[in-house]
Amino acid sequence: MSIWGWLLIGAASWALAIVLKIVADFLVQRSINVALQDWAAAGLSGVWSSICEMGLCALAFWFWGAAFADALVTALGTALAEFIVLLPAALSAHFAVAPSKAKNRANWSAFFIERSLVFANHLASRGLLWLGIAGPAGLPAVASAFGLFAASEGVQAYGQAKDWDWLNKRTQWLFFAFLFAIICTEITLLIVWR
Repeated sequence: MSIWGWLLIGAASWALAIVLKIVADFLVQRSINVALQDWAAAGLSGVWSSICEMGLCALAFWFWGAAFADALVTALGTALAEFIVLLPAALSAHFAVAPSKAKNRANWSAFFIERSLVFANHLASRGLLWLGIAGPAGLPAVASAFGLFAASEGVQAYGQAKDWDWLNKRTQWLFFAFLFAIICTEITLLIVWR
């Protein structure tokens, strides 16, 4: 498969995962009578997100016999699709309010730092997933990729449920540090299991 095919698989798997997450959220909210605690709902959201996003990539890696470079291009497609979808929201928030120049610059910096960390997380998690599916690491790498991605998605869901002020510097840097720790763990496992 060409590089463009893997890029499109990444973008399409992300888009399909979003649809699956929305459908599951709708069905769960309609069928569950018990209110889940925010941490439990966030944990389930992280696990489901990981199953959807990583599961679709794992299936593609296995079905089309991906090489390591293909896994990284797939991650690039995933990250670009997510960026393209989120950029209009960031732009509309920028033009809706007239913050000071310093605050505006800080908000854009935070947006691009967060997107850079998410991009790195996509690359490292897909690389780790590939090591388990087509590489030498097997089930431990697959489980690590799914688990670490679920943790990053679950913390984001918890922050949304708790209405964290994502523009607060303390919240931003704590979240950035958490994502950085996840990425460092994924990269360390990539190096060890490669």
